[in-house]
Amino acid sequence: MTAASATNARTGVHPRDAIVTGMGFCLPGIGGPRGAFYHQVAAFRATRRVITLNLNPTRGRGMRAIDSAAHDILAAFDACAIERADLLGASFGTTVVTRFTLAHPARVRRLTWVAPPVLRHPPWWRGTFGPGWLVGGTLLVYAPPRWHAPLGRFLARHRVYSPEPELTPRELELMAGRVADIQIAPFFGRLTELARWDWAALPTPFPSPLLVIQGRSEARLTPAAALAAWTRVSGRELAVVPGHHMPYLSYPIAFNDALGAFLRPDIDRPSELPIYTD
Repeated sequence: MTAASATNARTGVHPRDAIVTGMGFCLPGIGGPRGAFYHQVAAFRATRRVITLNLNPTRGRGMRAIDSAAHDILAAFDACAIERADLLGASFGTTVVTRFTLAHPARVRRLTWVAPPVLRHPPWWRGTFGPGWLVGGTLLVYAPPRWHAPLGRFLARHRVYSPEPELTPRELELMAGRVADIQIAPFFGRLTELARWDWAALPTPFPSPLLVIQGRSEARLTPAAALAAWTRVSGRELAVVPGHHMPYLSYPIAFNDALGAFLRPDIDRPSELPIYTD
């Protein structure tokens, strides 16, 4: 495919700075709407194939939620006849892409964790998934379509949606349309598993080059034990960008800059991978 000739006005990524060749999968957070990655698809689709996956509400027989979702990634690889690809997981999706990578290391080129969840450690979970998440999320899921625009304006004005209080009214309106079909039982099944997830239990060195991206305001709330575990497992400092739990939606220019630098195809050795700082 031929790259566009100018910087993408929406995302700020110029084709020469984007991924030149390759394949990438993106897996969303606990609610499962793949449309949340539309900024990343717009930024990189001219130069690489990007597949965004929904979380499957149906769990594999005898499987836990994370294992079942990792199996769905394997099914997507095989269905698309893809041998090896980059993986990105956001929030709950970070646990899924991690489980997949540990089971199939040869099929993962580079791995990105965006806002890994740390429900085991207060006060982080209260700042991100506290009352603001429950109230704002419930309104987004159950509001009739005709209320999506005014609801987006209300949530943005009062900064009610705590996972990403800096989202614009338009982004919140779009999110309401994406999350309207969330199924409650699978949602809480994933949440239960997150509470048991332990980042410190992961092996070092990790089997693929790994970058952790966090929003700046969330990084300030993250317990030191979680930050230390991510640094140890990834072997590098975090890429901290503006935003909170969903910087790929709230600040896509900075986020795509960090992601594009990590995924550059002309750098193969993990020690040479650049780190974004804003």
